[in-house]
Amino acid sequence: MSDASQPVKAPIEIFMASDSNYSPFLATAMASILKNAAPDDALSFHIADGGMTDDDLQKIEELKKIKDFKLAFYRPDLQEYLKYLRDDISNFPVIVNTRLFVEKFLPKTLDKVLYLDADIVVLGSLAELWETDLDDNFVAAALDPKMRLSHRRAIGLPDDYGYFSSGIMLINLKKWREDSVLEKLLDICLEIKDQIEFPDQDVLNVYAYRTSYLLLPNRWNCHPRDFVEGDTIILHYMGNRHRCPNLPVLYEYASMTPYGRLPMQGFWYRVRRAMRRGCFVFLCLFLPKKQWRKQLRKRFVLR
Repeated sequence: MSDASQPVKAPIEIFMASDSNYSPFLATAMASILKNAAPDDALSFHIADGGMTDDDLQKIEELKKIKDFKLAFYRPDLQEYLKYLRDDISNFPVIVNTRLFVEKFLPKTLDKVLYLDADIVVLGSLAELWETDLDDNFVAAALDPKMRLSHRRAIGLPDDYGYFSSGIMLINLKKWREDSVLEKLLDICLEIKDQIEFPDQDVLNVYAYRTSYLLLPNRWNCHPRDFVEGDTIILHYMGNRHRCPNLPVLYEYASMTPYGRLPMQGFWYRVRRAMRRGCFVFLCLFLPKKQWRKQLRKRFVLR
């Protein structure tokens, strides 16, 4: 018999974003969270829907078979944001930029939210991360140690600044509202418009340099090549996923979803990718300048 006087644990509020292309990754990440949650972890997912199909939404609902959770979908209008970016930025789906707008469409009752990219696997409970004291910081995040020094300098950051990844962030929604953080971020968008390469991440880091942010241990945002047994909690399959180590871990959790596997595991997906890479290599033969080849690579988005 349960103890009626036992207090109900407040849910871990998780915000994620996806379009239909990334919905298998979203489901995989959610499956890992649910599978490895502590028995008393209550989970509430807030999903920014960038064009998922009804079938995608149904598959996400089916994940409740692993562990029950609360679920809400949002379809924010990001057209207002696009004018702050260069037209040639195409590295990322537009939906990822919802990270800048969370306080506009999430419930006003939330004082904080945990943002997670879709291309992750969570290997333990998120309770410790969720309970991190943000103090007066607008966000908590882990370092992105591979970010190029030349790019950090291009957006006005000093060499000793700790550039963080926006793929996993504990966001202080209360402070965002009180300090009008969104408006300041949009001002920075215009200020560094011609230097932006990683849209929301660059803007967040410039703002963090001018204010402050809370640095998280790398175990909360770890590339698979840096995995540490017994310490790493979140594996982040960013960059060229086909070359990432520990792919069997990602595929294991994908098999727990109604999708059964990720698009990158399919034969024709690999064939198309090989053809795109071949075209890229061929065209580079006619581009003597490194910068031209770099721009071409962005267009092909070889991941």
